[in-house]
Amino acid sequence: MVLQLRDYQAVCVERAKEANTIINLPTGKGKTLIAARLIDHYLEKHPDKRIAFLVPTRPLVDQQAKYIETHCRVDGTKPTVVRLIGTDQASWSQEDWDDSLNDCHILLGTAALFQSAFVTDKFVSFDRISLVVYDECHNAVGNSPMATIMRDGVAPYVTEGSIPPRILGLTASFVNGSMKNIIKKRNALESLMNSTIFAPKVDSTLKEESYVSVNWLINPSTARQIEVVGDHVSKATNRIAVKDVKRVISRSTHVFAELGLTPLMFYMEKVVVKQMIDKASGLEGMGDSQCTNLARKIRWAVPMVRSKMIDLAANLRNEPELDFANEKSNKLLKLVEILKNNFREQPDSYRGIVFVEQVALASTLAKEINDSLAPIQCGAVAGTGHQTESDRQEQLDLFTTGECRILVATATLEEGIDVSECQFVARFNVVQTTKAHIQGSGRARHANAKIYYFVNDPTTERAKAHEMTAIASDATLASSELQLNQAMRDMDVFSSKHPYPSRHEMAGSDVVGVVSIFNCKQIFNNYCSIMLQKSLSAEKHLYTYKEVGDRKILDKIRYPTPSGWDRVCSSDYKDYWYDTDMDQVFEEARTKKKSSSEKEEMAFVYIAVVDLREKGYIDRHNKPTTDMEMRANARRNCPMSDRTAPDGLNIKDNVFQSHNSGVYF
Repeated sequence: MVLQLRDYQAVCVERAKEANTIINLPTGKGKTLIAARLIDHYLEKHPDKRIAFLVPTRPLVDQQAKYIETHCRVDGTKPTVVRLIGTDQASWSQEDWDDSLNDCHILLGTAALFQSAFVTDKFVSFDRISLVVYDECHNAVGNSPMATIMRDGVAPYVTEGSIPPRILGLTASFVNGSMKNIIKKRNALESLMNSTIFAPKVDSTLKEESYVSVNWLINPSTARQIEVVGDHVSKATNRIAVKDVKRVISRSTHVFAELGLTPLMFYMEKVVVKQMIDKASGLEGMGDSQCTNLARKIRWAVPMVRSKMIDLAANLRNEPELDFANEKSNKLLKLVEILKNNFREQPDSYRGIVFVEQVALASTLAKEINDSLAPIQCGAVAGTGHQTESDRQEQLDLFTTGECRILVATATLEEGIDVSECQFVARFNVVQTTKAHIQGSGRARHANAKIYYFVNDPTTERAKAHEMTAIASDATLASSELQLNQAMRDMDVFSSKHPYPSRHEMAGSDVVGVVSIFNCKQIFNNYCSIMLQKSLSAEKHLYTYKEVGDRKILDKIRYPTPSGWDRVCSSDYKDYWYDTDMDQVFEEARTKKKSSSEKEEMAFVYIAVVDLREKGYIDRHNKPTTDMEMRANARRNCPMSDRTAPDGLNIKDNVFQSHNSGVYF
């Protein structure tokens, strides 16, 4: 079935045909359908060119690809969409990219992968693209992939006189951060995207009565109890080599404060203790004496940690000054009460999402919900690095079909995930930004959906959202074409030394990967690990520091080559950059959160990568040489110890799924 455009959607499509446009519309108002119709237009207008569709997260790739396949048409048939997630395409060659471009109509994938394709590796020229769609384009900030594509890809392309692809941005909340200086932030996004914001007046599906402020009885002893929990967790881990103990304590106390004592015990056993056991098993398999000794130390500590947790439970339950800790927090009990009541009233179809701020809560809260609402199933979802791709997608699929009725999720699900039958969203923790309020609320797509706020005042959050919408709708605030053109020129910052190759060397060539201060570490680390066939820590294996007063500063870095180790020393650093305006190199918008030592490291590594490019050890696409003899010589002439025992145990919050009858891993 071909969906018909509403009047405001048709206006958006026509506007986007004429000029680069950022469409700002409430969630659920058909931004993706606008993109689909614009895609149809450009596939017909430029049949020899392709469409690039960028999304910020992996969960959105398959969803948006399916939508485009369903609602776009090329000569009456559905288009060919290539999904780009990164696991496969990371190793693609120029030939692979060319084959993909020749065999498809639309490339759809994560912005990070397109950053490599358009900028770092430069396998894809803008000459072959007619339209670039930036989904959730408010993510184009700082040195993010979307922002990098515009700064290091589109801006140079425009300023050299080439005609760039049409740009379409999609967002429900153009401000990604605080609401301070909101007009300035509108103009900054327009300048970066070389587009103007268009926000037709459309009423949101969510009304005032959709929002519910949840109250629960706060235990006055919680603050004191948190101190005791932190003290016991510290004692439980102080005899093993745990990295960043403060972070482990912070996560543990957060679980206790939000969920109570019983969930804390579950978290410590299934997250902290389990990782200790898994780490010990991994170290034992390495066959190195240092690793074996560390494994023995960790295994020796496991019973002690468990014993400390038992002591912790006893102390919290028995110490009179603590007024007895809640087995389960009143906040958790209130959430369970709301869910039970709503599922009782709507037993067959009710489903929704509980958003949490930290990954530490996701699996633990999901387990509590599973235990309390059996046989209703609750899954846990978090972002890349905390959950496997397959497990995340499985939970989303189960939720879409209704087999899993509740998801406990981090912010990774705030953007774009569409489930038409989602009837509630619960904001269990504080909502930090108006963008998060708008995006999270937008997951509730059912006509009678409710959004429960456990911390924030929904009236205040709605007022901020209305303010953002008003600014987006005010056409008098839009940047002029003159201002947008000037912004493109201002972004194309270059000198004879940065970026590499220089503009003069790149003249006439559009298939050369760019090396910059901002991508050089990624290129460098990839090169070193591939050449040496080892997983490396740059700080531990490749950097040398020296003490200057009370500061530790980078003195030299080394990197493997077929003839042996090459180095960049502090004297090389000074000679290379002595006549360069480093404030211009380190653009403020991209480095405002970088420390001076981080900038110094980036500048060191940049020199090394330029040297590797000029010697041919890294090719013009910033990939390590494929010459097997060179790689073998590098491994032979750059010896390293085979095994380096970790200097501590890094406790990481990984999501796992709980079942009504228990826990499985």
